[in-house]
Amino acid sequence: MPTVHIAGGGVAGLVASIVFARRGWQATVYERSPALRANGNGFPIFENGLRVLEALGLGEGIESHGHRLEHWSIYRSSGEKAAEYEPFSATGGRIVMFHRQALVDLLAEAAQASGVAIRSGSRVVGAEAEGAVLLEDGRRLDADLVVGADGIRSAIRRAVMGDLPLGEHRKGALRLLIPIEPGDFPDGNTRVGREFNDPSGRRIGLLPCSPNLMYMILVNLLSDPEAGRQPVDVELWSATFPMLRRYIERVGDQGHYDVYHSIVPPAWHAGRCALIGDAAHGMTPALGQGANTAMMTAYSLAASVSSGPSQQEDLREWERRLRPLVDFTQKYAEGITAGRLDPNNDIFFSDPGLRRLLEANIPAEFGVAAAA
Repeated sequence: MPTVHIAGGGVAGLVASIVFARRGWQATVYERSPALRANGNGFPIFENGLRVLEALGLGEGIESHGHRLEHWSIYRSSGEKAAEYEPFSATGGRIVMFHRQALVDLLAEAAQASGVAIRSGSRVVGAEAEGAVLLEDGRRLDADLVVGADGIRSAIRRAVMGDLPLGEHRKGALRLLIPIEPGDFPDGNTRVGREFNDPSGRRIGLLPCSPNLMYMILVNLLSDPEAGRQPVDVELWSATFPMLRRYIERVGDQGHYDVYHSIVPPAWHAGRCALIGDAAHGMTPALGQGANTAMMTAYSLAASVSSGPSQQEDLREWERRLRPLVDFTQKYAEGITAGRLDPNNDIFFSDPGLRRLLEANIPAEFGVAAAA
């Protein structure tokens, strides 16, 4: 039985592990945290990511663990509605919000049911291109394939490709979950994503992950450091978005602040090591495609690579097929973050190219492209 060692128990690592295990590999996931715990925030899963979940047989879990959005509304900081979109007509597919932990739990359950071994509290500190992982406790474990799903600061990538520079972009964001309170949705419909944009570059997104829980993101330019401070300056943000004070007051010292980074390694594989997710193509979150493309590259890798003599050709073909799409997605997201593609700061559905992008990002193995 061929063996695969996967560094990282996030979305990408778990998707890959499920497919490998179902194809007869002995798959082990090494997660440095004591448990498979996701950051306390949420993310949108688009049609391309949903097709991956359905290809894994997790279609029912989309409804039970996620929260499908029916509308997306964009407002100016004055409170004036700038645009409103129905997801399918705008992107060619669905948008389902997930609490990160809910999606990790769904995938972890499927992984364990498929025979994947999950080793929590096991930190991978390096790898060898010949096919081995190095653990913090000193162990060296051979494998037919090593997969780096260990994030944008990947130890696997560093071990086999050296220290590559991270791209740093002009924005940062605080992400957190807040409870939905009475009056947040006067009509009672929680299936509406809302974002509010100010010419200063400040932006607030309010995206329900369930009838009771909402993902909140506060974005600022790095040249506006006061807006990036923690605890959040309630008066500063409320002065920009006075109609959102009720939400801003709930933030307190919650959340995790990140500066936007990206990575573009020269290749996604070296020897018997492959990179997926943020380790291979970490991108700015302007399109919400980080998790979606991570699931795509993870599924496609595990579905196509062998452990035999053709492995190197399999890896080259996998990258040849997927990388142009992902590179384009990275550049598109970077263009939005840089302000080149959204001069009015009305992002997300403001460019018709996004619909074509999301449709193009649905590989043939996940079913036919979304209908027009």
